[in-house]
Amino acid sequence: MFGDDLSTLILIRCVCCQKWHVLRVDPQDFERHMAGVYVQFAFPYLSPGLRELLISRVCPDCWAFLCPSNPLAYS
Repeated sequence: MFGDDLSTLILIRCVCCQKWHVLRVDPQDFERHMAGVYVQFAFPYLSPGLRELLISRVCPDCWAFLCPSNPLAYS
């Protein structure tokens, strides 16, 4: 559990840039997520950007463009 067997591949297409992304996850963790466990608890070994890809289907590059971390970018 929690990344011991990264044999399951998840293919996700970003809704913004239309690029395909492949995530390698543990099948038991994927089953737990499909049963209702939040991504941050099911996949602690994935980066926050990749977990966001699972949630919103927006890749880390597009997320950084759409929601910059610099507060001055919004003014």
